[in-house]
Amino acid sequence: MQTFSYKQTPLYYQDIGKGKVILLIHGFLENHSMWKNTIESFSSKARCIAPDLFGHGNSPAFGYVHSMKTYAEVLSKLMHHLQIEEYAVIGHSMGGYVALELLQLQPEKISDLVLLNSTPLADTTERKKDRERAIRAIQKFPEAFVQMAVKNLFLPENQIRLAQEIDEAIAEAKKCSQQGIIATLQGLKNRINHVESFAKANCNKLVIAGKKDQVVPFESLKDSIKNSHAKLLSFNGGHMSHLEFSEELNLALAHFLKLK
Repeated sequence: MQTFSYKQTPLYYQDIGKGKVILLIHGFLENHSMWKNTIESFSSKARCIAPDLFGHGNSPAFGYVHSMKTYAEVLSKLMHHLQIEEYAVIGHSMGGYVALELLQLQPEKISDLVLLNSTPLADTTERKKDRERAIRAIQKFPEAFVQMAVKNLFLPENQIRLAQEIDEAIAEAKKCSQQGIIATLQGLKNRINHVESFAKANCNKLVIAGKKDQVVPFESLKDSIKNSHAKLLSFNGGHMSHLEFSEELNLALAHFLKLK
């Protein structure tokens, strides 16, 4: 992996392949490794850049609040550092929230935007309370919290079929520091609503959803993007489409991004 320094803090990232540039932004408790199947599929025809956001993977925590805007700011600086003038963005869950902030910073540079199991909606009041409960849980029982939080991202009916993937996801999540997790939960809780800005964005837009997603409810997501001119692709699964429908997802992404 390579590193980029932002305010004296290293951000680690993977940069593989040549061709159309695709920025892959992982979700909460994930890191660049969640994209391994996508990178393997795309790196022969595209340049895949996959960072570890602060507090995740190899990148250390950055202060006490990891706002989505801060994450977007560092990624905009990274793309400037790499002298990239145009690129596509795929964001999973929290990565989608970061992508929407990045769209505010560099609208002229983003050609395509994919929200994968993500939403332009802000947290509901109840969801914010869930974040506060999660912060208290991570302070008291960090390891148990991480294990339960990751496992709950997978549908109960998939937990046997994807047992190995779940174990791997838990192992990667355990690389997150306690400070990093709390700072990120604070940022998630305080993120803003991007329904209007997503609708107005001029780039090509694709939303990929799970009809049984327990994190991003399908009906409210569908309603939030109805005026956005975004394409909607839904799978009969949950929040982890990149693992539940890996091959189908990569085919859909390649078609949308016009990768040959």
